[in-house]
Amino acid sequence: MYRFLLISLTLLTVQNTVSAQDSIYGSYKNQVFTNLLLPILSSIDLNYERTLGGNFAIGVGGAIYGDTFQDLSFDDSYRAGELTTKYEITPFTRLYFNGNQNNSHILEIFGSISGVEESGRYIRSVNPEGFGVYDIGVKSFTRGGFGMGYAYRFLFMEGKLVAEAQLGLRTNFDVSFVVVNAALVRTGIKIGYRF
Repeated sequence: MYRFLLISLTLLTVQNTVSAQDSIYGSYKNQVFTNLLLPILSSIDLNYERTLGGNFAIGVGGAIYGDTFQDLSFDDSYRAGELTTKYEITPFTRLYFNGNQNNSHILEIFGSISGVEESGRYIRSVNPEGFGVYDIGVKSFTRGGFGMGYAYRFLFMEGKLVAEAQLGLRTNFDVSFVVVNAALVRTGIKIGYRF
């Protein structure tokens, strides 16, 4: 009986200590964050996330990619031309395995809308005489995609400062092909602020 009482008292103390630590951090519903590696590649991104439940959040991210990022990308061949992704908008949902108020493993599912330029392709134009002429040039278009990612999040400064390590893979879609190719996006070391 004495052992049972001692174990119960110990468990109750541990539970109260954990609950007290959670209440110190508070309950933050919003988060903004950016990828620290993209400025090195002459690119930038910004993300906003809103917590909807204990383990669930939604958000949207935007990125503008520079030439250095394009040099490292393997998402650069398409038919006979060369692709350059200029910008990308990614709505996402996240599932936090340890809860969104704690350090946690994260599973992320996201969509993608990206602005792309294809160089080295034949483009039809009409000359002054009214005849159709084909020249090699650049065509801009928008394409969609779908992806998944995994991350781990650390909380600092009473849960207000966020650091994440993330890996994400996106598949692109086109009207003429179901799946064109895949690209490594939403990957890197991210830092943010919760409020």
